[in-house]
Amino acid sequence: MKRWLKVGIAVAVSVISVGLAQKSSGTLTAIPVGYAPLLDGVASEDYWAKAPVLEIATEGGGKWKAANKSETSVRMRAVYTKDSMHLLLQWKDPSYSIDRQRWGFDGKVWSKADQVPLDKGGANTLYEDKLALLWVINAPSVVEAGDFWPLYVAPDDAAKYGYNRPVKAAPKGETLDMWHWKLVRNGFTIPAQVDDQYVDSSLDAKTFTEAGRKSDPQPADQPGGYYNNDKEFTAPDGTKVKGPKYYVPGNNNVYIITQDMIDRGQAKEIADYPALMSLPAGTALPGVVGRPHTGSRGDILGKATWRNGEYTLEISRKLNTGDAEHDVIFGDLSKRYYFGIAVFDNTQIGHGFSDLYELVFAK
Repeated sequence: MKRWLKVGIAVAVSVISVGLAQKSSGTLTAIPVGYAPLLDGVASEDYWAKAPVLEIATEGGGKWKAANKSETSVRMRAVYTKDSMHLLLQWKDPSYSIDRQRWGFDGKVWSKADQVPLDKGGANTLYEDKLALLWVINAPSVVEAGDFWPLYVAPDDAAKYGYNRPVKAAPKGETLDMWHWKLVRNGFTIPAQVDDQYVDSSLDAKTFTEAGRKSDPQPADQPGGYYNNDKEFTAPDGTKVKGPKYYVPGNNNVYIITQDMIDRGQAKEIADYPALMSLPAGTALPGVVGRPHTGSRGDILGKATWRNGEYTLEISRKLNTGDAEHDVIFGDLSKRYYFGIAVFDNTQIGHGFSDLYELVFAK
């Protein structure tokens, strides 16, 4: 695996990547198939065994390195139908990490687990497993260098632009499409999804709250996406107390709550402070509620299973989403498309990442 020297000059948009002038480290070949896979994380379709396998190595780097077992290899396959592309990704992960920053109750106080701030590297014990793909939309310097992973801006530099946390941005004027699978937040919604995001070079907190990495747009009248399972309660003395908003009656050790569970009455809202404090000591409830993304942010479907220390993730997306501003468009099947992978083993930031690879479509 290539080793890249990355030099940050004040801001992420000034990142210079120095390395071999090699455009990619390998090629993933997508083969044509007659029908789309059933997205169940099982890969039972016969054509997966026929699709060429690309082995992609990842390693840690930068300020945050790789936490836990994030440095691993991903086996990747691709197929396509007349209108969609489908990916199969498999990688080793020794633990199934769904205990993501849950609310815990000791009988007196409610608190969330592993709230390490982002400027300290973020959570890496009680978090969730994730995998991200970055696709080149318009990034000539990335392709030329063979390395396109944006760097987090150091806190002091980020503060100059109004951010109180490390932020991430692409090289100046360039744009990347991010497919961000998150086990807890995306993996249990109906349908299960991959968060569709993008990375540009914007750095101005007055205008861009998310800095370079942003979520694809969702319609204002169709809110979607996960949200915090938080509610403010008023104690008898007037004190404001934060705690979980939703719980599952009769279950005091809950890992996942989805909007579907709320809509069908399985999960219910905690009415008031007495109800909050009446739950048994030791109760643990999710810190987030999973809800499907809408609009352009909901373009990607993805379902994973974890068995014997290995994930199998199936992903499907239209070849052309109609949103060329935020998405890579696979409109010309004779072209090469560039991408890379990051693996997060129960960690918020400290991931393993790959070099640049290319996708081609076989006829």
